Amino acid sequence: FKNKTVIQIGSHVGNTQNDYIIDKTTTLILVEPVAYLFEQLKQNYKNKNIDNIFFINKAVSSYIGNIELTIPSQKKILKNFIWASQLSSVNEIHITNHIKDLITEKISVKTTTINEIIKDYNVKEIELLHTDTEGHDYEIIMNYTFNIKPRKIIFEHKHMDGVFKVDKNESLKNKLKSLGYKLKYKDTEDSYFEL
Repeated sequence: FKNKTVIQIGSHVGNTQNDYIIDKTTTLILVEPVAYLFEQLKQNYKNKNIDNIFFINKAVSSYIGNIELTIPSQKKILKNFIWASQLSSVNEIHITNHIKDLITEKISVKTTTINEIIKDYNVKEIELLHTDTEGHDYEIIMNYTFNIKPRKIIFEHKHMDGVFKVDKNESLKNKLKSLGYKLKYKDTEDSYFEL
């Protein structure tokens, strides 16, 4: 992306297939609520050639305040399930529905909203809004005012009503279509819309 703004909510550690081909003209806003993952995220972007990169250590939700997340215990992630660190969720049984015996813990984190991020970082346009929040994507996007319409939106639809349940996806799809978006691609996890 050249001279574009990308907002990624649920950035994890940043060295995954969800990273983008960006250059130093890109403004990149990365949001990750889990503190130890947030520190890894900052480290992984340390040597990238990007001038305008911002890191937010909060959860994005429909309100500003605090929210409780259930996360895999950092000390007890099983070697065969390293990917489990991506499963932090507001749904307390989300992780154990994926991996039955994984030890979890609860943390309270500060929340922000897409509207607040736009205000705080003086965002004027958004090339891509990408959310991957293990079931909270619906709340985040449905409560966004769309005063600035992202050109592209990617969200994880897979867990909107609990693990592997997607009932709310239809109403989110309808909202986006009413705003002028078209579904361009959908796989088993993500939906991709474009203006």
